[in-house]
Amino acid sequence: MDSSLREDLMAEVDDVWSETIRHLPLADGRKDPERDAVEFTAVLRTGDRDAERMNFGRGNNARAGVTADGGNLRIDRAVHAALVVRKGDKVVALDRDGQPVFEVLSVDDRSHLRLICELGDAN
Repeated sequence: MDSSLREDLMAEVDDVWSETIRHLPLADGRKDPERDAVEFTAVLRTGDRDAERMNFGRGNNARAGVTADGGNLRIDRAVHAALVVRKGDKVVALDRDGQPVFEVLSVDDRSHLRLICELGDAN
């Protein structure tokens, strides 16, 4: 697929599905002094999605699948190039009822298009 076509398609998907997210960077469970909390828009998918298993090609069946308490966050790297998301950070879905909070369980940064974060319930 032509890269400009891919970028256009991704922009269209983001226009329809993106929502406002607050990123809360943490280090050892506390506010990370090196990274500021920021708000941005990204595609957040939650709920039981057996059809959208996320194993990132590693064959790790223990991580495959997304539970009803979690989901995944897909961040446009071109738009949010300076954003650094790490395992253990929290994200808040600001546009959703009750503004649910999720913990970042893993970050897949291998794609040049998207930063993909697997999320779990933050409790």
